[in-house]
Amino acid sequence: MSARRLLAGAVVTLALAGGLTACGGGDDVVTSTDPVEVEVGKAFSWGDYTIDDGWTLEAIKRSAGGEEVTTPEVKGTITNHADEERSALFEIVFSQDGSPLATVNCSAPKMAKDQSQQFECPGLSAIYPTGYDAVVAQEFRRDDTSAG
Repeated sequence: MSARRLLAGAVVTLALAGGLTACGGGDDVVTSTDPVEVEVGKAFSWGDYTIDDGWTLEAIKRSAGGEEVTTPEVKGTITNHADEERSALFEIVFSQDGSPLATVNCSAPKMAKDQSQQFECPGLSAIYPTGYDAVVAQEFRRDDTSAG
């Protein structure tokens, strides 16, 4: 094979590899809002956002009706990669054997493209999850069970 054909083949291969990376073939931001399984403290992407390494799940002791309860609280840093300014609103669900143990609602103030903010997920109505085997980030879901 001639050197010219080898060079042409290499250029086509590089062009295809570059095209795949531009289409999400690399470590690009996940633009889908489908649920994504995550690991506590590890960076992840979801819905044009990235959550930085080091996000935390903490046990917070609170008083409720004279009893002390331990609730979850998740905190970290989130970056908006969408072209428009927007606020973050999502849930993190801790589950065991496919059954939810605790759901925390997460939010962050409005961010411009590539701006980062602190996000917070106070699990005020949840009990701190112990023994969870899966953690999922997903779209915020309003509880409509009390609607009549």
